[in-house]
Amino acid sequence: MTSSGQLIHALHLFSPSLPIGAFAFSQGLEAAIESGQVRDAESLGRWCDSVMRFSLTTLDCRHAIRAYRAGSVSTFRDVNAELLASRETRELLQEDLLLGAAFKKWAVDQGIDVPDANEYSLICLYGWVAASYQIPEDWLVTGILWSWLDNQMLVAAKAIPLGQNALQAVLADLKPVISECVGQSMQTLEMDSSSTVPLLSILSAQHEAQYSRLFRS
Repeated sequence: MTSSGQLIHALHLFSPSLPIGAFAFSQGLEAAIESGQVRDAESLGRWCDSVMRFSLTTLDCRHAIRAYRAGSVSTFRDVNAELLASRETRELLQEDLLLGAAFKKWAVDQGIDVPDANEYSLICLYGWVAASYQIPEDWLVTGILWSWLDNQMLVAAKAIPLGQNALQAVLADLKPVISECVGQSMQTLEMDSSSTVPLLSILSAQHEAQYSRLFRS
């Protein structure tokens, strides 16, 4: 496959318009806004920086690469089950499962051979499908991080709210962080996977009982 073909597949795979319903979830950000932890562009940037460095990079992206390299259904199942077991709240687990189920259906509709499993993590399926499309590993990690960050901007636009100029400034400031996280996830793949953002877990659990909310997580 040519590099342009791989790029087109990557853009398609991580597009916000992919019909899996990712727009309905905030991954704890709405609860962070409700609690006052995130209230403006500066605190939004700190929140996104921390989650990318200490959760997505060290947990999700490592599992995505391992799923990419799985090579067999049994190995994929092990990686997939391990990541699902790492979800610390009901909402974060349900988000991964619901998006994983929707993405699995999309992939099958595209004619992609998806491994048989009882349930799917979206992140691990990203890895498997990226391998099927021969998308480079660093593009896979970049796509996951950018897609997550772009969705956080959409959440902030509705829930803080912030204007587009402020949000674009946050995105611009965090571009170097994405590059750092891609390199870190690739260089530390053999390390144990972990998420060290306890405040995210606490806020996610609190979000389950939040009185008024726009998002499902």
